[in-house]
Amino acid sequence: MDPQTSIPGHLRRFIVRQDWDAYNEQDHAVWRFVVLQTHSRLLSTAHEAYEKGFAAAGISVDRIPRIDEMNERLGRFGWGAVCVDGFIPPRAFQAFQARGILPIAADIRTSKHLTYTPAPDIIHEAAGHAPFLAEPRYARYVQRIGEVARKAFGSPADRAVYDAIYALSELKEDPASTALSIHRAEEALAAASAQVAVASESAKIARLYWWTGEYGLVGTPSDFRLYGAGLLSSIGEGHFCRLPNVEKIPLTKDCVNVDYDVTRAQPQLFVAKNFAELDDVLDEVDATLSYRIGGVAALETARRSEELATVVLDSGVHVVGAVSAIDHHGGQPSLVRFEGPCALARGDHLLEGMPRRSGYALPIGALVDGTPLSAITPDALIARAPRGRLKLETTSGLVLSGVVRAMVPVDGRVAAVLLSEFELYRGEERLLAAELYPLAFAGSIATAWAGAPDAFFPDTPVSEVSVPKARTFSEAELELIALHERSAATFRDSVRAGTADEIAAIAARLDEAYPEEWLLRWNLLEGLAKIREQPELAARLEAQLEHLELRFEGLEPIATGLEYIRGLTQAATPRGHRFAG
Repeated sequence: MDPQTSIPGHLRRFIVRQDWDAYNEQDHAVWRFVVLQTHSRLLSTAHEAYEKGFAAAGISVDRIPRIDEMNERLGRFGWGAVCVDGFIPPRAFQAFQARGILPIAADIRTSKHLTYTPAPDIIHEAAGHAPFLAEPRYARYVQRIGEVARKAFGSPADRAVYDAIYALSELKEDPASTALSIHRAEEALAAASAQVAVASESAKIARLYWWTGEYGLVGTPSDFRLYGAGLLSSIGEGHFCRLPNVEKIPLTKDCVNVDYDVTRAQPQLFVAKNFAELDDVLDEVDATLSYRIGGVAALETARRSEELATVVLDSGVHVVGAVSAIDHHGGQPSLVRFEGPCALARGDHLLEGMPRRSGYALPIGALVDGTPLSAITPDALIARAPRGRLKLETTSGLVLSGVVRAMVPVDGRVAAVLLSEFELYRGEERLLAAELYPLAFAGSIATAWAGAPDAFFPDTPVSEVSVPKARTFSEAELELIALHERSAATFRDSVRAGTADEIAAIAARLDEAYPEEWLLRWNLLEGLAKIREQPELAARLEAQLEHLELRFEGLEPIATGLEYIRGLTQAATPRGHRFAG
């Protein structure tokens, strides 16, 4: 997949370049530790599709993946991948997803947030989401939920919550953040969440995706396997989700009534019987959305959302814009007002020859003789426009007039007409006047959904941003990165003359300057376990790691890492033997 040609122009601005060479050895060490621990455990706890999909998606345990290579590998399953810069707006994410494209945030979490990060990173996106895209039923579900989410209406409160989550997540991953700034961001999120009186359609679809694509289990509440990306990419939740205090609930459409907190572990999870059930539940939720219900209900939901919408008329024409007000007559809409950029469309294309407008007014209903506006034929229109000047009056008292310049027929009816010298009156009040006006004819509203056709948006170039971005390191941090590089180079060369002295020198420098650095000590211990060298140094490193496990009160995954290494040593040494003796 080539982003320049296969992705709609308005989405290209979200695509950035992965600067793979900008990752340092500490970054690769973070990737390797997290993915190694999760991968080894998931081979027995995840759905069987995980093992096959992990390698098929172009991922390895040892190094951060190249997104271009993942894009090529996923292409074999009808998917693609693009590199993005952290959070992208939900609508953009859904648009990629609906097209079978996985957006991958190329940043990598810091070693301080190794267990879990609320901000998107390459561990979550690549090692979490990508493996199951090789499973056809699940991959289709992910694409379908993107298609549904694109049409679900949100609310102003949703957008405030999203902004607050974004701000908090970025602060939590930023090493320069202070406790005060994080506390204030948490307060802002709590305040925004408190303003959400009723969950919007968009929020409900987001919850469904959260409880399936992010934190889903498959099987039964007592015998399940993991498939949600949040579980697959988190050392902590991938383990703790199995504890009995985390409630396991059979998946139904009612999961959309359960909210979630992106910054904390989940107290309950939902279990699908199989991947086919995901589609069934999505169908049930989809049936409750406004665009499926249609009519006035969909129009009113569009108005309350205050976001860009596509309103489908019974004439077959679409009006694109943000619905700002609805006038009624006899209990039915008589005039729909839009604000912001507006256009007329049909299907995925804008109507040719019908200019865009800033703001729009759409008369709806029937003429005083009972003819629905959407039922006027081209001949009837010509007959009603002597010398080209058209004048129509609706049962709601609207009078519209103008000189006919062009018309758009659909199925033998006039769906839209281009009028010059346009005027719209109600009684003596002139509601609108325009030198040129693209008037859509509508007897009624068929439905409305969120968003707009791709053609509505201007094309944008692929971003020139590279990720990961340039970072500033202190002298101590630079030295630690250099020690990671020395360690990686030492074990990459396997056992050679001087290996023992180099490992001992790195460990000694850690003792001198980095008493709380556990990840590099773990790397050294793992390397020694594999080459079966220096048992005394290995025993000392293990003791230091056990001390640091207590020092950090179990908040770092040191115990998990030690358990993994002990598995290595027990497989290679007599039963019960440990480096620590």
